[in-house]
Amino acid sequence: MRLIQVFVVFCLCLATGAQAQTYERKNFTFKSEKIKNAEGEVSEVKVGAYVGKKLIKEMTYEIEPALSEDLAKYVGTISETDLDFDGYPDVDIYLGYWGGFANNTRHEALLWDQSQHAFVEAEGYGEIGEPVVDEEKKYIQTTLSAGPDHRVTNYYRWQGHRLQPYLDYVWPIQGDDDDYVSLDGMLNLPLQRYNAKLDGRIPVIIVFQTNADSIAAGYIYYPRAKKPAPIMIVGGVTRYGDTDYYHFSEYQSDGIITGFINFGHKVVDGWNDKVEGSWTNPKTNQEMPLTDVSFNRECPKWFTKSLLTPEDPGNIGREYSFNDWHQGAQEYMGGHISFRGAGKNKVHFECGNIRHNIAEGRSDDDRPAVLKGNVFEYRDVNECGYGFRATFFPRFVVLETITPFSSLDCFGAGAAFDGVYIKVKQ
Repeated sequence: MRLIQVFVVFCLCLATGAQAQTYERKNFTFKSEKIKNAEGEVSEVKVGAYVGKKLIKEMTYEIEPALSEDLAKYVGTISETDLDFDGYPDVDIYLGYWGGFANNTRHEALLWDQSQHAFVEAEGYGEIGEPVVDEEKKYIQTTLSAGPDHRVTNYYRWQGHRLQPYLDYVWPIQGDDDDYVSLDGMLNLPLQRYNAKLDGRIPVIIVFQTNADSIAAGYIYYPRAKKPAPIMIVGGVTRYGDTDYYHFSEYQSDGIITGFINFGHKVVDGWNDKVEGSWTNPKTNQEMPLTDVSFNRECPKWFTKSLLTPEDPGNIGREYSFNDWHQGAQEYMGGHISFRGAGKNKVHFECGNIRHNIAEGRSDDDRPAVLKGNVFEYRDVNECGYGFRATFFPRFVVLETITPFSSLDCFGAGAAFDGVYIKVKQ
């Protein structure tokens, strides 16, 4: 289905040089009209937006294939509901059934943009099938066929005027209560899943989410391991040109790093996902390329709670650490930071990081770190003015230097607090 004509566009001025007139959402009403082709089938739907009797905007949607009058009985039905959860009613336009299993119907939408005092065409909404709006949880979902015995529920959220796919969940039609999985703890960020092999031999599943600060966290899963279990991965993403480059460390529950994952993801021709990268063993430096890679958004049953939910300030752990194999010293080296409460949303800390050299420091007795949400910034750790930011998540904290390079002079060469520290003691 495609939009084939825009006859009149929204305008905020009644005439050139005239005083600008701003319309409010409550001023608008909508009418639709079915257009038939030479065979008497409904082939188009015209939708007009009016203020009073004045036509402000008219759009024409093509119906492919054209429908008989009986099948097109409800085509052009307009529903006014808040689709993007901003408190203002939007417009859903029903455009008929496009065949197949489950809820495969066509819809388009106009979103009210209060900043523009105008309706804007929704991007991606017309591509998802039958939309189900959850106003409480602020997402849109569809349920479609995933073969003769399964269905797939797709979850979406808005980014501006574009509907962003978040994750997919495949479930059996004839299931029991044990098959039900709540994904409420995952619908904060889009999910990415890569099914691949290491060196063409070892199957793996890599699945994660990325937040607005380019922190990425999720799991790697080895289906053929003796006791398969998801292993946490944390890292970040950097974009160069048209490629996203992901860098992860694979963490055991005690903070030991057992692998590095690096890969680039490029979308070719707008639809083909090109993924190239490798997994590296920290102790042996053995590198295995990622092969046979496929990308989707299917959420595995063992990933039901986001690792990137901001941590409650009252739930910060007492100890966090990480350890990486140091080739030169031939031993594990890393960092450790501990916290103790100092009042509401306040903590004292003591940190040591020896991954590159020695960086140590603690909060002043009379100056605890003050949390704003799940983040605190603390400066003047030492006489060189070193400062860092701590960002807390349920299973780890990310430490980042926020002061100039000269502030590292009081530490050993190349030393800083920077790193991902895994919660080892609550």
